[in-house]
Amino acid sequence: MTEQEIVDILKNHFLASSGFKPENEDNLFEKGALDSFGVVEFLNFLESRFGAQIPVEDITETNFSTVKAVSALILKQGGSG
Repeated sequence: MTEQEIVDILKNHFLASSGFKPENEDNLFEKGALDSFGVVEFLNFLESRFGAQIPVEDITETNFSTVKAVSALILKQGGSG
């Protein structure tokens, strides 16, 4: 799976869950698409959709700030779905 395919899936996830379709570099926290509770739910989505096991030390605001950052994290973890 390519980075762009992952980005598209993530954008569609946010559109379905919050009615907001982020651009690649939109800050998901500033735009209200993610908050501290939403990160846990989003982690569950990432694990089930992409098979990505995200280590606790990688659960940072930087890694979850944009769909591009999340996509890079998924690729780094070897997730592909």
